[in-house]
Amino acid sequence: MTKPPTTYSEWVTLLHQFGDGNNSVLDNMNLGTFIIDSGTANRFYTKTEEVYKKRKQNWLDKFQRYFELQNLKTEDDFEIALRNGKQNLNALSDFVKIKSFPDALKKTLQKDLEDFITEIRTSLKKNNSKNTARNEKILILLNSFQLNVKSNENEINSEKQSSTNNTTTPTGRKIIF
Repeated sequence: MTKPPTTYSEWVTLLHQFGDGNNSVLDNMNLGTFIIDSGTANRFYTKTEEVYKKRKQNWLDKFQRYFELQNLKTEDDFEIALRNGKQNLNALSDFVKIKSFPDALKKTLQKDLEDFITEIRTSLKKNNSKNTARNEKILILLNSFQLNVKSNENEINSEKQSSTNNTTTPTGRKIIF
């Protein structure tokens, strides 16, 4: 792992790598810092949006290609296709939640991704309505096609556990059990 980005140039390098399919840069981006000033704000937002749209389009192309190439005969086949599509969205979901991004940017990207998934789900429902024989189970599967929401409970529990496992001595040293 390289050092987290702190300059516009370092951010652009990581954004390009993510845009080209490298998900491993997400960890670095989460740890990065960048003070957006008036000179770089517009360029940074534009570059981030460009990379986000590129990854979203790549996901959509692969998702559509999978449906075209696979002959989905059963509900199980359809379920596998949806599960794979949902798993492949994880990188985009993680991208829109990067801690280093300004809150306004995160909110905009998150809303766009949610709208995108809703649009995909609606399109799939519309296409599925033509085949009423297996409509019920498919409809349930389609309704579950949404972003994975990681609960804050897991984060809170892990923080509590780490704070109870670490004791700081009067000398400032931590004792880890």
